[in-house]
Amino acid sequence: MEASQSNIVLVMEGRDSARAIIPFAANRWPGRQVLLVYTRSLALLEFRYPDGLTEADYPYVGEPAWKLSDSEWATSDFVVELLNGELVKTDLDPFQVIKSAGEIWFAAHPGFSGAHSFEVLLTHCLGADEATRERPALILTAKWESKITRVVDTTTTEDPKYRQWSAKGRARQFFNYNFDLNSEALLTESLRKVGVDVSEFRINEYSLQFLYWLRRQPTLSEGENSTEVKKWVGSGRYQIKLRNMGLLAFQDRLAVITDRGKEFLNLLHPDCEDPDREARHKAWAADWPNSKEQMGAYLRTFFGKQLHYTPAAR
Repeated sequence: MEASQSNIVLVMEGRDSARAIIPFAANRWPGRQVLLVYTRSLALLEFRYPDGLTEADYPYVGEPAWKLSDSEWATSDFVVELLNGELVKTDLDPFQVIKSAGEIWFAAHPGFSGAHSFEVLLTHCLGADEATRERPALILTAKWESKITRVVDTTTTEDPKYRQWSAKGRARQFFNYNFDLNSEALLTESLRKVGVDVSEFRINEYSLQFLYWLRRQPTLSEGENSTEVKKWVGSGRYQIKLRNMGLLAFQDRLAVITDRGKEFLNLLHPDCEDPDREARHKAWAADWPNSKEQMGAYLRTFFGKQLHYTPAAR
């Protein structure tokens, strides 16, 4: 099939969200071709790090860049057409659909992850200027993050609510890009020393601070453990990753740090533990882009201490 140059392109998270907007889209654009491009939390793209960095370049702080994901993916999984009230798979390339779109709408998750995915995809396809210009938007409602229920409003990407999501997404993107790059260079050796397969695993900021949090916890009952862990939004996938690395285990259904996990943390500079991480991220997001300098200083200090740290013999 071909994409019409007068089409409507809705950028969304995935099929669950798409089902919820079918009635709205059918009534809003009768007779128009409506294509949905799924971001799937941006499975299409991944960070592109600079080549040729040497030890003297670390700690490194730079602007995020993106490339096509190295993982295998089929374009038919990312573009569907809304046809006669049904979602129909297509063989269209998602990048070409964005590039040739007649009208592009934000319709992703109502939050920073949705705004982040939308802007990264448009930047990759159309350039930074086009990605940041005002575009129409559907504001969706959700019972929970993965369950969009209906369209509640139409607005634009200049809406204060969207701008707040965008700022938070860009701040997180800047921090995660630089943390992950430095982590691979400066924390991976400590993982290797405690027996983690570093060809398969790396540790990001969230996983690291979650591990520190577990070490700080007293012995909790099952109910207390479950309640406290849930405060770490989205921690489920990080628990699985840390378990596969051997840094976390489940004992009587309780998440606990393992001896390997404790050994790993003991190889890090004590100031790598940051119990105030969430408050920092909120402040940085609220002051983006002015906070970029503060974030850079934090990252240079954090990894600079680790770069020159020699743990005491135990």
